[in-house]
Amino acid sequence: MNHRALGRSGLRISPVGLGGVELGGGDTARGEPSLEVAVGAVSAALEAGVNWLDTAEAYHETRNESFIGEVLRKVGGGDGLLLSTKLLPEPDGTGFRPEQVRAGCLASLDRLGRNRIDIYLLHEPDETGVPLEETWGAMGELVEEGLVRAIGLSNYAIGDVERCNALRAVDLVQDGLSLVDHLENRSAFVRCRELGIGVVVYEPLGSGTLSGRSIDEIREEWAEWSEFGFYKRLLAGENGDKSAALVAALRAIAEQYAGSVPQLAITWVLRQDGVTAAVAGSRNPQHVRANAQAACLDLPESALARLEALIALGPTIST
Repeated sequence: MNHRALGRSGLRISPVGLGGVELGGGDTARGEPSLEVAVGAVSAALEAGVNWLDTAEAYHETRNESFIGEVLRKVGGGDGLLLSTKLLPEPDGTGFRPEQVRAGCLASLDRLGRNRIDIYLLHEPDETGVPLEETWGAMGELVEEGLVRAIGLSNYAIGDVERCNALRAVDLVQDGLSLVDHLENRSAFVRCRELGIGVVVYEPLGSGTLSGRSIDEIREEWAEWSEFGFYKRLLAGENGDKSAALVAALRAIAEQYAGSVPQLAITWVLRQDGVTAAVAGSRNPQHVRANAQAACLDLPESALARLEALIALGPTIST
């Protein structure tokens, strides 16, 4: 798997990374994977050429970082595996005041069992009144101190990205994109490429909509989340029927090119202008390997055009 430059950070990452949130926090009583299962997933990722893992302090109330630290110790420290984590504003996270930024970084380092974070992001915009410029300045200080290698923004408007980039280079942004959702982000990703900023995409499978399973199965999996925006956009009523039609058409193309539905969905994301990489999470080693192989799927432009045309079948509209 050929690695790609992550903006101007000097880091090179595999086109597909492993999402850590699906590994849970080690609480099997909650239905989360055991240490043995999580080790199997991470080991499969490493064997497939994946060289980075995504997590956040917010995932499972910091337990995801702690559990990943434990998993990495079990697989020999995860040599060669870059770690990406994120800081959340108050009230649900450590906070974005300069002293909180440093405290959050040190806490994540301790939980992960590392002396440096490879990729550190602000998870989402602050609504408590902390000036973005102050927070971003504190992020830059972490790099200067050697605690962090690359810094970025997740879920931020392109205008805010440009504001930060004018103060200190933004190494990457992280936001959503798939054939069925977050299509409005594509223009922002093009702008990031123009600015020399890397782009990491989450939800390339549209919250599981493009996993290849039936829409009824996915609806059942997310039943407790039926009032959330993503469920209403992708799975509820007529929207779910449209998603099912798109998946059926995608399956026909996948069969033609000896790929799977999720592999084609990830490949489409990786071929979008400005996109550096995509993060795909799974606790199943077979799925982890298959997701990684999407980076090697050689699709002609004609196939990509057919995938693009499928967007019209789905529940959301490209802007």
